[in-house]
Amino acid sequence: MSHTPDRANDISHLTSGMRNEDATALKTEMTRRGLLRGGAAAGAGLAALGIFGGIGATPVPGQSAGGFLSAQDMPEGAAAAELQVYRVPSDPANSKSLDFYEQVYGRPLVADLFSEPLVRINRNFEIEPAAATEWSSNDDGTVWTFKLDQGLMWSDDTPVTAADWVKTFQYAADPEHAWDFTWFWAGDLVNFSEAIAGDVPVDEIGVRQGADEFELVFETVNAAPYLPSKLLYSLPLSKKALEESGPLYNTNPDTAVSSGPFIIDEWLRDQSLTYKRNEKYTGSMEVPIQKVIVKFAAPNTWFTLYEADQVDYIEGPAPAELQIMEADDEKAAQIYQGVGDFGCFYFFFDVDSAPFDDLKVRQAFSHVLDREAMKQQIWGRQANAAPSFLAPGFPGSNTEALADIQKFDPDLAKQLLEEAGFPNGEGFPSLTLEVRGGGSPVEIATTQAYGSMLKQHLNINVEIQNVDREAFYDALNAKPTQVLFGWISYGMDYFDPSNMLGVWASGGRHSWSNEDYDAKVKEAAVFLGDTDERIAMFQEAERILVEDVPAVFAYFSTPIQLIKPYMAGPALDADDNGITAVHWPGFTTMSTVPGELFVGEDAPEGRS
Repeated sequence: MSHTPDRANDISHLTSGMRNEDATALKTEMTRRGLLRGGAAAGAGLAALGIFGGIGATPVPGQSAGGFLSAQDMPEGAAAAELQVYRVPSDPANSKSLDFYEQVYGRPLVADLFSEPLVRINRNFEIEPAAATEWSSNDDGTVWTFKLDQGLMWSDDTPVTAADWVKTFQYAADPEHAWDFTWFWAGDLVNFSEAIAGDVPVDEIGVRQGADEFELVFETVNAAPYLPSKLLYSLPLSKKALEESGPLYNTNPDTAVSSGPFIIDEWLRDQSLTYKRNEKYTGSMEVPIQKVIVKFAAPNTWFTLYEADQVDYIEGPAPAELQIMEADDEKAAQIYQGVGDFGCFYFFFDVDSAPFDDLKVRQAFSHVLDREAMKQQIWGRQANAAPSFLAPGFPGSNTEALADIQKFDPDLAKQLLEEAGFPNGEGFPSLTLEVRGGGSPVEIATTQAYGSMLKQHLNINVEIQNVDREAFYDALNAKPTQVLFGWISYGMDYFDPSNMLGVWASGGRHSWSNEDYDAKVKEAAVFLGDTDERIAMFQEAERILVEDVPAVFAYFSTPIQLIKPYMAGPALDADDNGITAVHWPGFTTMSTVPGELFVGEDAPEGRS
């Protein structure tokens, strides 16, 4: 059975030469043994059909050579190379790992810069080649073969090969790792779910080397024409570094190995993280930025840093902070707004436990959320009301047809709660709303307002408890779940309804389970017929979700970004839909943003 190295034996490699507090933090992470996350996700969607021509897609042309731009090759209007420093803030509570396949929910605002995924996404949500130069599938779409760019190299002069992806996916499936995103591949890749459960060795999952070391093969449980889109999340770890230094090798400059455009330079825990250019980068992006500095600070201080010219970019300013920017024409020009990852923020229930095992209780809770009042008083332009789960603009969105199911109706809510046996809230158990730490000011205000609405309309007292993010996800993903009533969000991982709706599949993130829902999502996911018919199938599934109220859907995020006026490049140009913002997933090799953003020549000197 394939395993990663024993972590206890690896710690000395990673902590040598580090400050005591940094070494302690890493040792804590190395010995982390959360409950196994995971669960089966429904099959995924067909976003790739319009991009790749479907099953048996023709090969995609190989990409041109890239690398860092020299001083003479900088874009027109760019500052000198030594001024190409990009500074962003990040919550230290969310900054424990730098690699996607180590920990998804514990990465800082800028991460995933140490390798090239097989594909990446541009600002029009189109997939482009990255580490893969071409790909194709067998006739039934269950075996996919990717040809790798043979010029990619790790910074230790080791070539990037299929073995790196094989090792990475095996690590993700290893129950000893307890990766926090196992659901994404479970039920999709052959034997992935079985490996997570410990029923088969990890070397039996459906990821293997093909005809040679530059050919990578994926085998799926069902037809998977969506797979190229889903492999946006395919940033490999270095097999050699993983085996020699352990999974956190990229957190220490002494052991870091990168095939991406950047490599760690310095990490001062709770202070700053610096990425420097990887001088041996041979990937396809031409990257103007030479250094990235992540400054750790609580989100409620980000605007202060921005106003003091200490950072170049922030997201999610508080409503009062946004008003300050809007009141000044020069500052207003620094406001950008997009759709982000089409995220939906919602309150959820453990439907297997009282009192939320009663549909009437859940319905009552859904009818006291006054989204209109929250839009006016809290969200403003940063969010729109979410009567359902799929946001407008996302494939399959059906908000108008579903709007009345969870509408604000406090009289109906009181009636339902009485029918459930709790007239005017009498006898209702004490309740705690668990909120993951590091939430934005809008999130905090929303949860507080909802607590007040539950008291006002149903006479239910709610204590709001902020929980460390890692502890929150451990409790959420425990089987059975340990979160009775919580607040969370979910945004797309690839552009198809099956991705968003798949998070509600039985055995996944939440305790809710509905056989009819599962069947409809799975059927639609692999449906190869008329697109409108397929979308209608997803919409039937979403109606089941909204009507059964495993969650009260609150708002769709329309995130605000503040970006300094000297930042420039195609990343800030309008997309085909007229949206101007740094598009999801941001400054990462999964996106074209690193090759499309630079510091302009009007930037002040001395920025650090």
